[in-house]
Amino acid sequence: MRYSRAIAVALVLLIAVSAHAQQTDPRKLKDQLTGDAKGLAASNPQCKLFTQAEISVYVGVPVGPGENAAGGAGCSWHDSDYEASATVTVVPPNYFPEPKLVKGFKRLPDVGDKGWVAPDDGWSAGALVQDVAIVVGISGKTSTEASVVKLLQEVIKRRTK
Repeated sequence: MRYSRAIAVALVLLIAVSAHAQQTDPRKLKDQLTGDAKGLAASNPQCKLFTQAEISVYVGVPVGPGENAAGGAGCSWHDSDYEASATVTVVPPNYFPEPKLVKGFKRLPDVGDKGWVAPDDGWSAGALVQDVAIVVGISGKTSTEASVVKLLQEVIKRRTK
């Protein structure tokens, strides 16, 4: 009996969510589920750091406008085929990732505190700077270690102005 009631409640919730989803724009629903509906990308501080043309230099191909990522803590730019992209994320320092076990992980002693770079479906780099953790990534055939390190350095420079 207890399980029947739980199943019935779950079904009612599923039907309600499904009915609501059918009335909701799929992009809005995606944004609500991922947390990216917290504001427009145009007001996201990470999206304001670079123009499309500037970020395209790091990615190596033209990209579209910045989009919210990481629940609004980041911004992502991608090409029209979603085969190349760049992401800039700024989070509290307690969320700072250090992929030390990844083959190819390297310390960047001259980039912020605990700076690092590592291969990651392209390349990722991160550093602790003042009171935040900054992590950037570039994916795609043209991504390089050098380009992701330059992107991290430029994010740090632009955020500290």
